[in-house]
Amino acid sequence: MAVTSLIDQHRALDAKFTQIAPEHVVVNHYGDPLAEHRAVARGAGLIDRYYRSKLRVAGGDAVRFLNGQVTNDLAHLEVGHGVYALATDAKGHCLGDPYIYRFPDSLMVDLEPSATNPTVASWRHHIIADDVTLTDITGDMHTLSVVGPRALEAIRAVADTEVGELAPLAFAGVGIGGQQVVVARSDFTGGPAYDLFLWTQALIPVWNRLLAAPEKVRPTPFGDIALSSLMAEAGVVRYGRDLTDKNLPQEAGIEERAVSYTKGCYLGQEVICRIHSQGHPTRTLVGLVIAATEEGEPTAGDKLIHEGKEVGWLTQVVNSPTLGRPLALGYVKRNLALPSTTLRARNRKGKEVHLEVIALPVRA
Repeated sequence: MAVTSLIDQHRALDAKFTQIAPEHVVVNHYGDPLAEHRAVARGAGLIDRYYRSKLRVAGGDAVRFLNGQVTNDLAHLEVGHGVYALATDAKGHCLGDPYIYRFPDSLMVDLEPSATNPTVASWRHHIIADDVTLTDITGDMHTLSVVGPRALEAIRAVADTEVGELAPLAFAGVGIGGQQVVVARSDFTGGPAYDLFLWTQALIPVWNRLLAAPEKVRPTPFGDIALSSLMAEAGVVRYGRDLTDKNLPQEAGIEERAVSYTKGCYLGQEVICRIHSQGHPTRTLVGLVIAATEEGEPTAGDKLIHEGKEVGWLTQVVNSPTLGRPLALGYVKRNLALPSTTLRARNRKGKEVHLEVIALPVRA
């Protein structure tokens, strides 16, 4: 079971823990996940994402090779910038959704732990005579994320030198408390979000420095419950929950962000381009809320029913602070994805709850 190096710092804040796939213990919340969500949405929040996997891809063929394994364009990626992409199999299914950043001598891949094994196994399988090495640096490099509309202010308040504006997916080296940190603007929650990539020895000093920032910009520590509700309200998928190796990119609504239709060949391209050119996938990800008069609450995995027929399933259910009631994400047949469409969620015991499709992202 993997545990963060910040475990004592979290315990001092009265954190409650949970487990995410495959075997990582993470902070679930610090006492009030709804308050944590609101603090992040209105100001800035700090989350320990130590569990994110890191790979260093190096060698003379690194860019060419990896460009042939993912859906977005790496061939024209400049140093200091990154892309959000999908690692796919030959049938176009999503093995993972990595963020890939270009450094002068290598590429760094950042992805969810549940996507790591299938993604790396596929890449290694396709290395034949290529000058490329894949090195797992997860144990040495960690991620702290500062999220929210005042996130950059929080980072600037604790930085040793001036921190300029960063375009989406750009990154820069920054000193914080005498420690060297790479700050990347990933916007992974659907709003302003900055990932701090740092070596093990810098983790505790940088965490402490951020929590000692001036009160007006001090980030609020938040856990996995608030992270899930922030992402769900924004309609942003999370690999292992809303996106798996059963999904195609177009189904999850991430085609515009993650797929290039002008790049060279890559694994799974034929299927993905055929769907793009010939129409739409048969199902799509939507948001759903419980009907106002309904009692009970659905859960992830419940089947979605329309006119007596199974038409999809739920991927997750969160408590939405913005809506003041549960919000679900799920896949449904495309013709039923219009807002106000009424469906029923049926659990394994046959109990049903009426749901209504809503537009994402959720608006206050």
